[in-house]
Amino acid sequence: MQLAQKISVSLDPSILGFIDQYAANHAAKGRSAVVAKALLLLQRTEQERDLSAAYAQSAEQDQQIAAEFDATLNDGLAPLKATHETW
Repeated sequence: MQLAQKISVSLDPSILGFIDQYAANHAAKGRSAVVAKALLLLQRTEQERDLSAAYAQSAEQDQQIAAEFDATLNDGLAPLKATHETW
């Protein structure tokens, strides 16, 4: 496990107040824990957005492939007739 690195961040007083209140209400170890949790949630949101975009792009390609397949499904074959015969 990597050691945490110390950084300096300037925050609006209202955000800092929220961090302190959240830490007190949720038994967080401190401001750093609250900020880390918030950033992890932001990271997860970004990853989900990227995955959703990749899925949407893939879905479009999948639909195009399916349409091309459907168009050639019966190439060279006579249409099937509905019968009640057993093979």
